[in-house]
Amino acid sequence: MAHDKSDYKTWPLLSKVFTVLLVILLALIFVSLTARFQRSLLGLAMVIALGLLSFYWVRELRKAISSRTAVEKYPVEIIEKDGLILLTAQVPGPEEEVKVELKGTKLLVMGGRGFRRIIKLPYRATILTRSYLNGVLHLQLRKTIESEVQ
Repeated sequence: MAHDKSDYKTWPLLSKVFTVLLVILLALIFVSLTARFQRSLLGLAMVIALGLLSFYWVRELRKAISSRTAVEKYPVEIIEKDGLILLTAQVPGPEEEVKVELKGTKLLVMGGRGFRRIIKLPYRATILTRSYLNGVLHLQLRKTIESEVQ
């Protein structure tokens, strides 16, 4: 599925507007519940629960927004050729922090600044070569024998 580049430019603005609207809505609910239940213990408990839930959902929304921009900033290219997978990915460094782990058909790529990304491979593979230069990770993977049998 192709995306228009203008979609990526408007996403941060839309997400900020959505966050502001969500915070305003939650603040209005919080104020109305406080006014309605200010004399009872149950009302106080509900207001505290709403405050905690609001904090949690705003934090989760921020995480979702930042993870989407991380995927857009660091593209991955996968080429399959004669039982080999050639993978090129931008990964923030430094080189000592760049790590790669294979778990079944999933490739976990970790880098600097807490960068983590899971890349789904078309089949189980083993890493033949690995190089990292100027923020670009190059991997050459070979299809495992188990995958060829299936």
